[in-house]
Amino acid sequence: MPLDTVRLLDSDLFALSTGDEFKCAVALWCKAWQQVPAGSLPDHERVLAHLSGAGAGWPVMRAMALHGWVICTDGRLYHPVLAEKANHAWKARQAQRARANRRWHPQESTDRTSAVAASDGAAAYARESTRESTADSTRESPQPDIAGLRGARLSPAWQPDATLQAFASTLGLDPQGVAERFRDYWLAVPGARGRKADWGATWRNWCRREQAGGGLRSARPSHPLEEQAMRLLRRGAGAG
Repeated sequence: MPLDTVRLLDSDLFALSTGDEFKCAVALWCKAWQQVPAGSLPDHERVLAHLSGAGAGWPVMRAMALHGWVICTDGRLYHPVLAEKANHAWKARQAQRARANRRWHPQESTDRTSAVAASDGAAAYARESTRESTADSTRESPQPDIAGLRGARLSPAWQPDATLQAFASTLGLDPQGVAERFRDYWLAVPGARGRKADWGATWRNWCRREQAGGGLRSARPSHPLEEQAMRLLRRGAGAG
């Protein structure tokens, strides 16, 4: 609450009140500044006694503590000087908010608004043209075969064709025996490692490893399930 010391020292309250009365009056000013509406007090004796700090001595202090206060149509007490200060503070706050809005949210001029609108229109036209050209090129260009890129698992009924069998024979291998080991191994491999994009190439690599003497050991399984499958295959081969 702003304190106008010149008006206070020239006031009748300062000239006529005792120390306790002056203390109660200033306490009511401070409390009134925090009320809603600001600068007002409730017209209730017990509340005024509490706000002034006078307590039981309020009846003695009342007349001088309420010097200058008037009752208004809303049933509350108002002090003309406090009301003037509160009104001035409210206008100052409104002006500060307006300055902040102008600083952080400046209003664009009419020319700038037109320029921005034209720029937005051109940008929208460019985006639409790009979208149409992209759609046309997408329709014209063939889509990649995603499933082919990911590969496929070996069919349980897979058998090497004549060309693949001939390749195994040229390496001195038994195509049927190699096919059984090849099929059993790859059917047991889990996840993405069990997918191949070209099973013919995988067969030829397998045959080369078997011809080199690596056989099942050359596959070097890196997954625990692959190792288990390899052990089962070797155990079955040994039992046969």
